[in-house]
Amino acid sequence: MHTGKGVLVLRGGRRIPVVYRFGSNWGDTREGFLDCDTSEVDAGVLLDRLTVICDDGTSVVIAVTHSSDRYLAVIGRLGGP
Repeated sequence: MHTGKGVLVLRGGRRIPVVYRFGSNWGDTREGFLDCDTSEVDAGVLLDRLTVICDDGTSVVIAVTHSSDRYLAVIGRLGGP
């Protein structure tokens, strides 16, 4: 498991601090969970292509597969804007 801190970049540039837990890192793909507070985020924003910028500078373009106010289940691929 690959864990650390980073930020989730939403459409429009809003940044939300996250703790990420990626359980898979097969090649350039990732899957896992983002622990973050999304209670004040419109759920529609989570349907967009989003980017996580990890504390080591790695960026992961993600899609949300499940959401709650406290965590997001995600899949993704390295790279992005």
